Amino acid sequence: MTNDSKLDDLKNKASDLSEDIQHKAKEAKLQAEKSADDLKHNVDAAKLQGEKSFDDLKKSATDHFTEHKEKLDAKVDEIKGDLKDSQHNVQDKLDQLKADASQKLDEAKSKATELKHEASAKLEDLKHQASAKIDDLKKAATETLNKFKD
Repeated sequence: MTNDSKLDDLKNKASDLSEDIQHKAKEAKLQAEKSADDLKHNVDAAKLQGEKSFDDLKKSATDHFTEHKEKLDAKVDEIKGDLKDSQHNVQDKLDQLKADASQKLDEAKSKATELKHEASAKLEDLKHQASAKIDDLKKAATETLNKFKD
Protein backbone atom coordinates (compact mmCIF):
# COMPACT_ATOMS: atom_id res chain seq x y z
CA MET A 1 0.00 0.00 0.00
CA THR A 2 1.13 3.31 -0.86
CA ASN A 3 1.13 6.42 1.09
CA ASP A 4 -1.63 7.80 -1.02
CA SER A 5 -3.81 4.81 -0.43
CA LYS A 6 -2.98 4.93 3.27
CA LEU A 7 -3.83 8.57 3.25
CA ASP A 8 -7.06 7.89 1.37
CA ASP A 9 -7.78 5.09 3.80
CA LEU A 10 -7.18 7.43 6.75
CA LYS A 11 -9.30 10.06 5.08
CA ASN A 12 -12.11 7.54 4.65
CA LYS A 13 -11.77 6.41 8.28
CA ALA A 14 -11.71 10.05 9.40
CA SER A 15 -14.76 10.73 7.26
CA ASP A 16 -16.52 7.68 8.74
CA LEU A 17 -15.50 8.75 12.26
CA SER A 18 -16.65 12.28 11.52
CA GLU A 19 -20.01 10.98 10.38
CA ASP A 20 -20.21 8.76 13.47
CA ILE A 21 -19.31 11.69 15.70
CA GLN A 22 -21.89 13.86 13.95
CA HIS A 23 -24.53 11.15 14.39
CA LYS A 24 -23.55 10.70 18.02
CA ALA A 25 -23.53 14.48 18.52
CA LYS A 26 -26.99 14.72 16.95
CA GLU A 27 -28.09 11.79 19.08
CA ALA A 28 -26.62 13.45 22.20
CA LYS A 29 -28.24 16.73 21.20
CA LEU A 30 -31.61 14.97 20.76
CA GLN A 31 -31.09 13.19 24.06
CA ALA A 32 -30.24 16.51 25.76
CA GLU A 33 -33.31 18.16 24.18
CA LYS A 34 -35.42 15.21 25.31
CA SER A 35 -33.98 15.51 28.83
CA ALA A 36 -34.59 19.26 28.78
CA ASP A 37 -38.17 18.68 27.57
CA ASP A 38 -38.66 16.02 30.29
CA LEU A 39 -37.23 18.42 32.85
CA LYS A 40 -39.51 21.22 31.60
CA HIS A 41 -42.42 18.81 31.74
CA ASN A 42 -41.48 17.80 35.29
CA VAL A 43 -41.13 21.48 36.28
CA ASP A 44 -44.53 22.26 34.72
CA ALA A 45 -46.06 19.23 36.46
CA ALA A 46 -44.52 20.28 39.80
CA LYS A 47 -45.71 23.84 39.24
CA LEU A 48 -49.21 22.58 38.42
CA GLN A 49 -49.17 20.33 41.50
CA GLY A 50 -47.99 23.26 43.62
CA GLU A 51 -50.75 25.49 42.26
CA LYS A 52 -53.30 22.73 42.89
CA SER A 53 -52.01 22.25 46.44
CA PHE A 54 -52.08 26.01 47.00
CA ASP A 55 -55.65 26.24 45.63
CA ASP A 56 -56.70 23.29 47.82
CA LEU A 57 -55.10 24.91 50.86
CA LYS A 58 -56.71 28.26 50.04
CA LYS A 59 -60.11 26.58 49.57
CA SER A 60 -59.69 24.66 52.82
CA ALA A 61 -58.70 27.83 54.68
CA THR A 62 -61.62 29.72 53.12
CA ASP A 63 -64.04 26.93 54.02
CA HIS A 64 -62.64 26.78 57.54
CA PHE A 65 -62.87 30.58 57.86
CA THR A 66 -66.41 30.60 56.46
CA GLU A 67 -67.52 27.81 58.79
CA HIS A 68 -66.12 29.53 61.86
CA LYS A 69 -67.40 32.92 60.72
CA GLU A 70 -70.89 31.48 60.31
CA LYS A 71 -70.71 29.94 63.78
CA LEU A 72 -69.41 33.20 65.22
CA ASP A 73 -72.08 35.23 63.42
CA ALA A 74 -74.76 32.84 64.70
CA LYS A 75 -73.42 33.17 68.25
CA VAL A 76 -73.30 36.99 67.92
CA ASP A 77 -76.89 36.99 66.63
CA GLU A 78 -77.93 34.75 69.53
CA ILE A 79 -76.24 37.04 72.03
CA LYS A 80 -77.86 40.08 70.41
CA GLY A 81 -81.24 38.35 70.68
CA ASP A 82 -80.59 37.50 74.32
CA LEU A 83 -79.52 41.09 74.94
CA LYS A 84 -82.71 42.43 73.34
CA ASP A 85 -84.79 40.00 75.41
CA SER A 86 -82.94 41.07 78.55
CA GLN A 87 -83.40 44.73 77.67
CA HIS A 88 -87.13 44.15 77.15
CA ASN A 89 -87.35 42.25 80.45
CA VAL A 90 -85.47 44.98 82.28
CA GLN A 91 -87.64 47.66 80.66
CA ASP A 92 -90.81 45.72 81.56
CA LYS A 93 -89.64 45.34 85.17
CA LEU A 94 -88.67 49.00 85.31
CA ASP A 95 -92.08 50.01 83.94
CA GLN A 96 -93.76 47.71 86.48
CA LEU A 97 -91.68 49.17 89.32
CA LYS A 98 -92.54 52.70 88.16
CA ALA A 99 -96.23 51.80 88.03
CA ASP A 100 -96.04 50.19 91.49
CA ALA A 101 -94.15 53.18 92.88
CA SER A 102 -96.67 55.59 91.34
CA GLN A 103 -99.54 53.60 92.80
CA LYS A 104 -97.87 53.52 96.23
CA LEU A 105 -97.22 57.27 96.01
CA ASP A 106 -100.84 57.91 95.09
CA GLU A 107 -101.95 55.69 98.00
CA ALA A 108 -99.58 57.54 100.35
CA LYS A 109 -100.87 60.92 99.13
CA SER A 110 -104.44 59.73 99.58
CA LYS A 111 -103.67 58.42 103.08
CA ALA A 112 -101.85 61.67 103.94
CA THR A 113 -104.84 63.70 102.76
CA GLU A 114 -107.16 61.45 104.75
CA LEU A 115 -104.97 61.76 107.86
CA LYS A 116 -104.79 65.53 107.37
CA HIS A 117 -108.58 65.73 107.23
CA GLU A 118 -108.89 63.51 110.30
CA ALA A 119 -106.27 65.58 112.16
CA SER A 120 -108.00 68.78 111.11
CA ALA A 121 -111.35 67.41 112.27
CA LYS A 122 -109.86 66.24 115.58
CA LEU A 123 -108.12 69.60 116.02
CA GLU A 124 -111.42 71.40 115.43
CA ASP A 125 -113.11 69.04 117.84
CA LEU A 126 -110.37 69.63 120.44
CA LYS A 127 -110.68 73.39 119.90
CA HIS A 128 -114.42 73.20 120.51
CA GLN A 129 -113.89 71.02 123.57
CA ALA A 130 -111.15 73.36 124.84
CA SER A 131 -113.37 76.41 124.18
CA ALA A 132 -116.28 74.74 125.91
CA LYS A 133 -114.07 73.74 128.83
CA ILE A 134 -112.59 77.25 129.06
CA ASP A 135 -116.09 78.70 128.89
CA ASP A 136 -117.17 76.29 131.64
CA LEU A 137 -114.12 77.20 133.72
CA LYS A 138 -114.74 80.91 133.15
CA LYS A 139 -118.34 80.46 134.13
CA ALA A 140 -117.38 78.46 137.21
CA ALA A 141 -114.72 81.00 138.12
CA THR A 142 -117.16 83.83 137.63
CA GLU A 143 -119.74 82.06 139.78
CA THR A 144 -117.11 81.36 142.44
CA LEU A 145 -116.02 85.00 142.38
CA ASN A 146 -119.58 86.14 142.55
CA LYS A 147 -120.18 83.87 145.54
CA PHE A 148 -117.22 85.39 147.31
CA LYS A 149 -118.41 88.86 146.50
CA ASP A 150 -121.80 88.23 147.83
